[in-house]
Amino acid sequence: MVFGGLSTAKAADGKQPNVLFILVDDFGWKDVGYNGSSFYETPEMDKLSQQWMKFDNCYTPSPMCSPTRTSILTGKNPARHGVTQWLPGVDRAFGRQGESARVYCPKSQAEGIKDSEITLGEAFQKGGYETAFYGKWHMGKLDATGGPANHGYSSQGAVIEENSCAMFYPFRNHPEYFPNGKDGDNFTDSITDAAIEFVTRKHDKPFYLHLAHFAMHAPIGSKADLREHFQKKADQLPAVESDWVMDDHYAHKPYKRRQDDAEYAGELATLDHNIGRLIESLKAAGLYEETIVILTGDNGGRSCEMQGHPTSNEPLRTGKTYVFEGGIKTPLLIHWPGKTKPGARSDAVVTSTDFFPTLLEMTGLPLLPDQHADGTSLVPLIEGNELDRDAIYWHFPHYQGEGSYPASAIRLGNYKLIHNYHHNDVLLYDVVQDPRETANLAPAMPEKARDLDGRLMRYLSEVGAYVPQTK
Repeated sequence: MVFGGLSTAKAADGKQPNVLFILVDDFGWKDVGYNGSSFYETPEMDKLSQQWMKFDNCYTPSPMCSPTRTSILTGKNPARHGVTQWLPGVDRAFGRQGESARVYCPKSQAEGIKDSEITLGEAFQKGGYETAFYGKWHMGKLDATGGPANHGYSSQGAVIEENSCAMFYPFRNHPEYFPNGKDGDNFTDSITDAAIEFVTRKHDKPFYLHLAHFAMHAPIGSKADLREHFQKKADQLPAVESDWVMDDHYAHKPYKRRQDDAEYAGELATLDHNIGRLIESLKAAGLYEETIVILTGDNGGRSCEMQGHPTSNEPLRTGKTYVFEGGIKTPLLIHWPGKTKPGARSDAVVTSTDFFPTLLEMTGLPLLPDQHADGTSLVPLIEGNELDRDAIYWHFPHYQGEGSYPASAIRLGNYKLIHNYHHNDVLLYDVVQDPRETANLAPAMPEKARDLDGRLMRYLSEVGAYVPQTK
């Protein structure tokens, strides 16, 4: 693919704006105070939600990390780029005791991000930016994909190949992430220090930093004082009959019904503090009004009992690995100097594949429509206009240990349809009127269900996705 010439769009001072992309792992839509959490404390992000533009309906293209991360860098849906599961993934089935798999679900078609993709990093590098990638990669083995350095990032740091990390030194036997680290050092603190050093150093050209936090992925680990603070808060919560809810048909594990975990809350508080610290460093260096910032997550919060210390996405249904709302909605805040208005909010449907064309247009770089094939620029929306949005799709054809079954989904307008392969049925919801997804409208609206299911299956066929087959 040929890159075109650069646009003449510039920042207010005549320079192209810097870009800071902050990606939080397993970031539930309800994990922030500004979306209604009363147990967690996120004052820094709550403050940013009043200063930046807030998006109420940001969907990740997958309910899991590797597919979404690959989608952000490629602008393509997992069904198209082929990374549909966490890597390396599994092809065995999970289910209730005594239940067998009804369809065959192999590992991802792709074992990592492909060299043939022009990534967001490569587009910015070609456009004259200094690019850097810090944190969690998880888009294929480093020796097979080449990691960030092979995909457009001229510098990198603390690169986590998969999920081998922890919140405190030596970071799950990986002291090399921060060679000067010592006992007691916190990973989120350390990676924020590195990010601050990068953004505030002297640059001869604009920068793009992709900062991929390991928080809030398991293993969850809180600083002791914060754990104590939130445990006292949890002890004051009213008693409930059960902290867990069991979906009697579409989940084979219970998921959390309220936020009350002190360990999770403590780690989240540290993350929130560091996000604030990073933004303040931009201001102190005189870079804030020259820097576009996007803050979002890679999938919904992990709400099942697996691995301990879950969050709750209530009132959204379930969580990570499910194509119900709790698994695919995440916070999104955007700061675009001179464009986003303080306190602005949008309820338009947006998704992670949109970031690629959005950032190119924001910075005046040429669009690459053949590359970001599943993305729509959000610039018109930010400028106060309607977004020309077609359907968005999800394809997660895998049994998963968190309790989910293989499924694909489509949202068009107010309606979302889920095609369950294990159950061989479809679910239809008006997610505007019924965000909890409690009323399946498919029996009452068969024509709508057939139309959306037909659109979904045609899309999967057009992009060459693997559709699970009956065993």
